[in-house]
Amino acid sequence: MAQSTLVSPSAGYLLDREELIRIRSLKLLTSDRDYVFFALQIDFPGKLNPSVDVEAFCERWELSDGNLYKALGELRNKGIVVSIASQLNLEFQPS
Repeated sequence: MAQSTLVSPSAGYLLDREELIRIRSLKLLTSDRDYVFFALQIDFPGKLNPSVDVEAFCERWELSDGNLYKALGELRNKGIVVSIASQLNLEFQPS
């Protein structure tokens, strides 16, 4: 998987995997929902229907599969994730 980054055009702040994990470890980001949202943006930038390997994603982002599914359910309730298929093919709401 290619490493992707999100850059704020105004501040030039680089958010990549290492930075997101650091932010979480400092307890500046305590919501698994928000953490998973940013992790998905880093791993699948611009993809509306990413196919996610749950085991690999959880290992990469240091999450339990239960916390991942709970976060995805919360993202679905917020309208960010449209559907979660049995194979975990996600469909994001276009912005």
